Amino acid sequence: MSNESDLDVLIRTGFTSPIAISLAKSLLEEARIPFFTMDENTAARQESGDFFGWWSIRVPRERELEAREILQSVEEIK
Repeated sequence: MSNESDLDVLIRTGFTSPIAISLAKSLLEEARIPFFTMDENTAARQESGDFFGWWSIRVPRERELEAREILQSVEEIK
């Protein structure tokens, strides 16, 4: 099992809808991709940008492409 320090890639989704966020979390869990949810304040502090309201996650580098494909599928649905 990965710990938070193994989750080295930040993905900013742009999702603000609780439904889209819930679907994305469910799909990532089904795929057994470890992830850490970041609120906009945490993401902004770590990446110094303004992403107010966006849902960001951290995933392991070796699962980044798979996670991005899942997130893209959620984007296409919404």
